[in-house]
Amino acid sequence: MESRTSPLYRPFFALKPPAVVARQIDHFAATLAPGADRILPDHQHVTLGITTDWPDYPYELIKARRRAAAGIMAEPFDLMLDGVHVGGQSAALRPSRSIAGLKTVQQQVAVAMARAGATPRPGWRFSPHQTLFYCDARHSQQRIDGFSWHVEEVVLVCSHVGRTRHEIMGSWPLKGDAQYRLF
Repeated sequence: MESRTSPLYRPFFALKPPAVVARQIDHFAATLAPGADRILPDHQHVTLGITTDWPDYPYELIKARRRAAAGIMAEPFDLMLDGVHVGGQSAALRPSRSIAGLKTVQQQVAVAMARAGATPRPGWRFSPHQTLFYCDARHSQQRIDGFSWHVEEVVLVCSHVGRTRHEIMGSWPLKGDAQYRLF
């Protein structure tokens, strides 16, 4: 079987923690698994919607997603990741409870993706989490004090798979429908 030497491109919508929170999360991940290959602080994110990988840079798809993302109307919200789940092939932070704002923004992203003609990756379903590192480990869960931030925007990222590069293709503030009200 021939190995792939050319890059793959993976566009996705996400929420990104502020830099200070990302550094705190990275430090926490280092204490859990000192030798693990952690997710870089500037790559940390919660995926809201993702499609298949593309062998060629998906200019048209990205342009369509940027246009569609302008219609995302959700209120800013507080996100708390207060559970650690290890198992399968990764360790991740997860919320311990349902967060209405998170659900709303993810639904808005799904609508934006549909408007852009971008179908979700086969088998993908929204399961809110932020990966800390990849590992082969026994399944475990624990509650922690957690990491939180006030989510005020959605970003479109294009990952250059295997190249340790995330390109921010756009960001959209969460303002609900307030910008469309006159009074």
